[in-house]
Amino acid sequence: MKIFVTGATGFVGRAFCRMALERGHRVLALCRNDVTALTGDTEIASGDLQGTPWRQVEQFEADAVVHLAWIATPGVYLTSPENEVWLEQSKTWFQRVQELGIKHIVGMGTCIEYAASTEPLNETLSPLTPTFPYSRAKVALFEWLRDNGRNPSTVWTWLRLFYPYGPGEHPSRISSSLIQQLRAGKCVALRTPHSVKDFVFIDDVASAICEVIGTKMTGAVNVGTGQGISITALATRIAELLHVDPALVQHAAELSDDPTPLVIANTQRLRGIGWSPRTKLDAGLQQLIQSMPMAA
Repeated sequence: MKIFVTGATGFVGRAFCRMALERGHRVLALCRNDVTALTGDTEIASGDLQGTPWRQVEQFEADAVVHLAWIATPGVYLTSPENEVWLEQSKTWFQRVQELGIKHIVGMGTCIEYAASTEPLNETLSPLTPTFPYSRAKVALFEWLRDNGRNPSTVWTWLRLFYPYGPGEHPSRISSSLIQQLRAGKCVALRTPHSVKDFVFIDDVASAICEVIGTKMTGAVNVGTGQGISITALATRIAELLHVDPALVQHAAELSDDPTPLVIANTQRLRGIGWSPRTKLDAGLQQLIQSMPMAA
């Protein structure tokens, strides 16, 4: 199968491209920056959403596109006004993809599209109530794709990603940040210690995308493990894996409200096509720890 990918040099993109190539697919990556993180077998289309080399894409004759490119800088992406720019550019880009007759369109959403819930989140039953510019833009793109992807010759899929982690993630993401602090013997003061999240290992995310493409699964699909862990339990487990004193994990003097204190995926749809997460949390954290250089 031939797959055209945006955001190929990002955290999810690198893992997906690597796995797709390992499974024998051809990959064409739309890249505007350094491509050294990609394997030599990845074919490169130089450009971005506004400057896509469409003639090259047409000649590639992709069977599917996976749109992963978006603003994702920790501490910035949730509230950035750039989300609206990404939304409009993505609509135009998807329209061009449809005009080329590419059969399967895959977009990447987020678990925080959902309203707060005390139950695992279900793609068809759980309401969508996005509260950030990032999640509002993602819902708007999902709705556009849903309403404009009714061509019977086109299959569309919207992946709602929960909390990916693993080697190659941004150092400011929660798991890496905790590892850095605890490895240095520093106390960590958790501001949302009781929040429960569904952390899914990056290779399992990549395999989920591959399975969705291979089976031409349609509609919204949760990508998570179906299990949650509190931030306190996560930090404590990292301390234990690092063999440092778990007492370094503390609650902040002033706690913060978490608008989504329980975020766990209902994964029945994804498991229904034969996918299941293969990497347990301890194993995934160990791989992340081993991938991170020791501080000088």
